[in-house]
Amino acid sequence: MNKRTNVKSVILMIGIFIIIFLSLITNSYYQNVQKQLGATGIGDAKVYRYHYVMIVEDSEMKFWKDVFRSVKEAAEEQDALVELMGGSMSSDLEIGDYIDMSIAAKVDGIILEYIGNRRLERRIAEAEAAGIPVVTVLEDAPNTSRKSYVGINAYQLGQQYGEQVLRLVEGRSDQTEVMVLTHNGSEDKSQSQIFDQIYNMAMTADRTGGPVHVVQENMRTIGKVDADEAIRNIFFRPEGTPDVLVCLDSVDTEAAYQAMIDYNKVGSLELVGYYQSPQIMNAVKKGNIPVTLIIDTDEMGRYCVQALTEYLKDGRVNSFYSVDFHFVTKENADHYMRGE
Repeated sequence: MNKRTNVKSVILMIGIFIIIFLSLITNSYYQNVQKQLGATGIGDAKVYRYHYVMIVEDSEMKFWKDVFRSVKEAAEEQDALVELMGGSMSSDLEIGDYIDMSIAAKVDGIILEYIGNRRLERRIAEAEAAGIPVVTVLEDAPNTSRKSYVGINAYQLGQQYGEQVLRLVEGRSDQTEVMVLTHNGSEDKSQSQIFDQIYNMAMTADRTGGPVHVVQENMRTIGKVDADEAIRNIFFRPEGTPDVLVCLDSVDTEAAYQAMIDYNKVGSLELVGYYQSPQIMNAVKKGNIPVTLIIDTDEMGRYCVQALTEYLKDGRVNSFYSVDFHFVTKENADHYMRGE
């Protein structure tokens, strides 16, 4: 009798926990909706034809804020409401939780930063089963049921990165170490493709005076604090800092540049940056960072909305939307800082 009572108690406690968890998620979701709408009541809000959500790992990053700005503008033209969801220093929710919330809310489409997490594959399949199309952005999940990918051609980008590295190492007579910082997930291999192109170009080029050693450092970091610590470890390696450091992430770029200042490496370490921020662009203008990559976030945002809307209206969509990118140097920094 006591054993049966204990089993019932356990089942009851599990049921209570599930109810509390779902209530917290639902409450968090509707608080986010209110914040995005800027309305004091649902009755005050405009009624839209479509409801999209954009889910990213860190919604506080300037890159994602820039993409979201473009997504919102494009969504307005398509009579769609779009919300930005993502982690921050004050949030305990993960990307999977936001997908669960979106499915429960029966949104019309999801724009997702895929972070190579196997658990997200099941979430994408669940969204598909619920009739909600998923478009991956920046990082792809090709073996899932996502409808489209909006991002950069990794092979082309790797060649362009390789060209920038060659410009920095040509003429050196001593051995040069080039370190590429990557954030590779379990499925998307785009950053590995970028590294392979840099490696192949450096190994086969005849423009280098001395041998070039290209290494890959897989960064297992989340957020600025982790990036600062990981970068610091690189600067304090027994073998010393690399001669060229290639960043494929904006947080890594800012952390690396700050470390260059802190440890007096400006001028001795060549940094290939990623994306733009006031700090990065000012460093490029001064010549402290020789080059940084800028992705066309306006184009990226428009393509995300286009992919979802075309699928909902016509039932078809391109599997890949290629986004433009540019490399900024001291010579053309003013042009991009003016937004021209």
